[in-house]
Amino acid sequence: MNIDNLLSKTVFELKSYAKTNGIPLGDAKKKVDILSTIEEFTPSSVITENIKEEYDKVALYSKRNIHWSEIGNLKIGYNIVSKDQAKVMSTHKAVRVASPEEVASYYGK
Repeated sequence: MNIDNLLSKTVFELKSYAKTNGIPLGDAKKKVDILSTIEEFTPSSVITENIKEEYDKVALYSKRNIHWSEIGNLKIGYNIVSKDQAKVMSTHKAVRVASPEEVASYYGK
């Protein structure tokens, strides 16, 4: 998806897109401001690459904050990580794989 495709989205859809892609909107409330923030944060070439990588993701649920110096961090709750990270992280007793339905239900979708 590139910026041109985002132009046809509603403010709600743009906010959802930003949340999904980890783009902080700050005080942006108007469509123009949100689009500007998204464009500054992720150029269209990066957006396209992120969509390709999206299929290589796994949802994990962590009961506590955990830090691995080699592969990354998990916060309490749901975390989206790569499949390679998930293989290592899911071996911890406080971490489990979460189904897409479970994550969707938690976020009210």
